[in-house]
Amino acid sequence: MGEFLVFLHIFFIALLLMGVGVLDYASIKLHKTTDIKEFGVYMLMGKTAGMMTPVAAIAAGLIGIGAASQLGYSLTDGWLIAAYIGLAATLIVPPLTLKKWGQAAGKMMPQAMAAGKILPEQRELMTGKKHLAVEVFMNALLIFFFFDMVFKPF
Repeated sequence: MGEFLVFLHIFFIALLLMGVGVLDYASIKLHKTTDIKEFGVYMLMGKTAGMMTPVAAIAAGLIGIGAASQLGYSLTDGWLIAAYIGLAATLIVPPLTLKKWGQAAGKMMPQAMAAGKILPEQRELMTGKKHLAVEVFMNALLIFFFFDMVFKPF
């Protein structure tokens, strides 16, 4: 049973990584495009991937806990506690930042479409320094998870 849970854990991690890949792709394209219609499409891509990634993260976390238990690890091992904290950050930070900024930029779409251009406020919300800092943090969390799960340093 433990091996099957590990398989499911890795499966949901793969889904999470796919979602993050789409988010990163959309973010890169948002930086590069000057067309308001493309900007809207990439915002929608990010929104859609943003709905998938928390589900995959929760599933990977819960199944990972089950797998660790089945394989004889203590659920209070340091590396698992570090993973719990990382999972909490993964589930808390995006709704308070990226989602909020995406919704604000989305509300400006009718005005931007009427003007035929990306509004400066939209570009700042979706590609500004704060947005980039959160994206870097979230991607760094993935690297942390990899290191934590593979090497179990704590």
